[in-house]
Amino acid sequence: MSEEKKIESLADETMEAVSGGMSVNLMAAYRVNKGLYGSGDDCVQKLKKAGFNPDTVLRLADALNKYEDVANAVIRGNYGNGAARVNALTAAGYDADEVQFLVNNMRWDPKTGTFK
Repeated sequence: MSEEKKIESLADETMEAVSGGMSVNLMAAYRVNKGLYGSGDDCVQKLKKAGFNPDTVLRLADALNKYEDVANAVIRGNYGNGAARVNALTAAGYDADEVQFLVNNMRWDPKTGTFK
């Protein structure tokens, strides 16, 4: 692999780590939850073959299972902002970091490179 390709791959990987791959990975996470990629190692291999980072997609799939309704409530503003949001989510028994991870992924617009 050329040095330029390595840097390009690293940039893509860094963006995926920061953004979770956003909408593309979120759609893959929905499909994982529906069983469309199989399970276990089979799922991981199919995600890799499809060009996804399995760790990110599986984390999103897990967050979707646990927190999709809560994430939608956060987006509507039901839990406030900043520290107040973290405190409200924690008091309600939710993992505030996981909820925020999901919220960020649900709100990212890959076309504009900004949050909706």
